[in-house]
Amino acid sequence: MDGVDLLSVDAEFSLLGPTSVRMGQLELSPGQPLQCAVLASLLLRGGAPASMSALVDDVWGEDAPASAIGSIRTYVYRLRRTLKVAGNDHIYLSEAGYSLRIDPDALDVNRFKRLLAEARAAEAAGDVTLASTVYAAGLALWRGPALAGVPGPHAQAQRTLLGELRLASLEGRLACDVERGRYVESAAELSALVSEHPLRERLCELFMIALYGAGRQSEALTAFHTITHTLREGLGISPSPRLRKVHELILTDQLQLPHLGLGVSPGHLCAASFPPAQLPGDLPCFVGRDEESESVTRLVTGATRPPSAVTVVVDGMPGVGKTAFMVHMAHRLADRFPDGQLFVDLQGFGPERRARDPMDVLGEFLEALGVPAGKIPAGTQRRAVLFRGILANRRVAVVLDNARDSEQVRDLLPGAGGSIAMVTSRVQLPGLVVTHQAAAISLEPLSMDESRRFLVHAFGSARARAEPGATADVADLCEGLPLALSIVGAKAAYRPSMPVASIAADIRSKARFLDAFTNDGEPALDVRSALSWSYEVLSPECADLFHALGGFTADDLTVEAVAPLVQRPASHVGPCLDTLARVHLLAERAPGRYAMNGFMRAYAAELAELRPHFGRDRPQSGLCPSSDERDGGPSDEGIRREGSPDRAADRAPTRPQPGRGTREPAD
Repeated sequence: MDGVDLLSVDAEFSLLGPTSVRMGQLELSPGQPLQCAVLASLLLRGGAPASMSALVDDVWGEDAPASAIGSIRTYVYRLRRTLKVAGNDHIYLSEAGYSLRIDPDALDVNRFKRLLAEARAAEAAGDVTLASTVYAAGLALWRGPALAGVPGPHAQAQRTLLGELRLASLEGRLACDVERGRYVESAAELSALVSEHPLRERLCELFMIALYGAGRQSEALTAFHTITHTLREGLGISPSPRLRKVHELILTDQLQLPHLGLGVSPGHLCAASFPPAQLPGDLPCFVGRDEESESVTRLVTGATRPPSAVTVVVDGMPGVGKTAFMVHMAHRLADRFPDGQLFVDLQGFGPERRARDPMDVLGEFLEALGVPAGKIPAGTQRRAVLFRGILANRRVAVVLDNARDSEQVRDLLPGAGGSIAMVTSRVQLPGLVVTHQAAAISLEPLSMDESRRFLVHAFGSARARAEPGATADVADLCEGLPLALSIVGAKAAYRPSMPVASIAADIRSKARFLDAFTNDGEPALDVRSALSWSYEVLSPECADLFHALGGFTADDLTVEAVAPLVQRPASHVGPCLDTLARVHLLAERAPGRYAMNGFMRAYAAELAELRPHFGRDRPQSGLCPSSDERDGGPSDEGIRREGSPDRAADRAPTRPQPGRGTREPAD
């Protein structure tokens, strides 16, 4: 965090037990329970700001008193006084709210999660001795129930989450100890855990194997019958196939134990596969999106989180940073989903000829979740049922990037359980809001201040601060579009001696505005290509209207203003304007009022020069209703769907293809 002092590593915060603050040997009072709730809320945000309303919700939920805001201010004031022992209170106030910035290792929760990840990595690498040691080191940080005595819905949700992670760490250590042949010691510890968690099948598996390894075969079989009775009486279900397999091997005296040198490791029988981690890398400097980040975080961590899986749908114009935002959030929330992260580019928009088939994607996901290739069923529906069944008892983040429509996504969504589906698309997907109550977020371009911060990182702080006016000028020319800002920043990185003012002049000097935002090394990563992939899904009528709008200079576009100028009836213009807004080639600022930014207008103007070649002779079968319309949701009229009869014409040379890309779309 450039320019921000982090609280000294001599300061240690503990939440894995009663809340405590230590400065070296000095124990500082964290205050009364409600003040501890505020401290915990700030600490667990990892330095991200918490708005006043978020803190009130975290501490009181729906039972907040009228004095809640005043109380929060009082608690923050007292915490600042306490932390001034370090010479700096380190609680910052910004427009987004309060933030507490500390060294990550100063919080025992962070150290525990780091050790848990290291232990899992060692276990996956086959070093069970090291893994057991690291698991034990993480568990030693616990001094009792997490956030003991701290009130509020946020603290309760965190207690549940951290308790699950502690239990998972215990399971991991015991699995390693069983694999090392420590049967007697493990059986004694597992006996108490199985009594405490009678429905946890993995603990029962480990207990049965430990008993068998300790020469107590009959007790192992009794343990299986006990959990079978508990599951059937309490839930009406039978033990899992894995547990039944362990029982069968013990019953027939065929369970092979590594301590006896007989080959098959119990780790292969009872330890879950290493969780998939398919996310692309996060950006080292992510700028903006504070409000949207808070919205997604609250969906996952809030006290009102539903028992079913959560679905978030993010849309926005080409290049606005949908993928970067969703990948960033998936990384940021990864600890909430300890069973892994799945990621797929659905290729709904881009240079690829066809979008990904959900059946193929499900096959890849099932393999990543540990299903042998030979056990994966044929057919989309059967795979979807298996996929949802596996995720029902896991917490997995499923990132579905670049979706074409709701139909492509539906079979890839988790059902019950604590997982989350994070979907991005260039078009609005109201069908998912209707059928899955998805939370819809539309990303706007960055603000001017955020754009300047973006460029400060891209140019280097010294270079940007030496020419603040020119940096602001470049930010203004990029109109807050992250893709445009990234392209300009990349070009500047290879011209370190070029003044920022010259960069701005170079942008203005281009005969075609979009030529300033091309990427010669990777044509797919330029603004023109990004816009072209949204444009090419339009029906001929909507496409004609779009490039006709390139000649409009008005900032306020309405049906009444546009229809006479394009000599089309309002009944045709209105639906096309709606379609252009749905694919984010127009921005709807108010009902019935639309606007084009500079990039959209420049691209439309380029297309207008090719006006005689556009789709007058194109068949109209592209005006197909979408899956959303068939499902009772809003219509996609004006958007061509993949597989419609005019699909071949979509790529016909009579339709201009200004984007030259052949690689993945930059979004």
